[in-house]
Amino acid sequence: MTTIVINEKTKKGKLIIDLIKEMGVGKIIDNSNKEPNKTTLNAIEDARTGYTTKCTDFNDYLNKVK
Repeated sequence: MTTIVINEKTKKGKLIIDLIKEMGVGKIIDNSNKEPNKTTLNAIEDARTGYTTKCTDFNDYLNKVK
């Protein structure tokens, strides 16, 4: 599967989307109204409140998450 990002607000973008729909050769997925899932929302809140793991380098990270 290949993902192509098309700006549907432009005239050419609308034309490409219409062509894909007409030919039936692809699947159009509208992600404009997609809400983040609970895990993502929790991670955002943790980052905002400072509840994060601070590391100096990757080895430090590995030691802290063990």
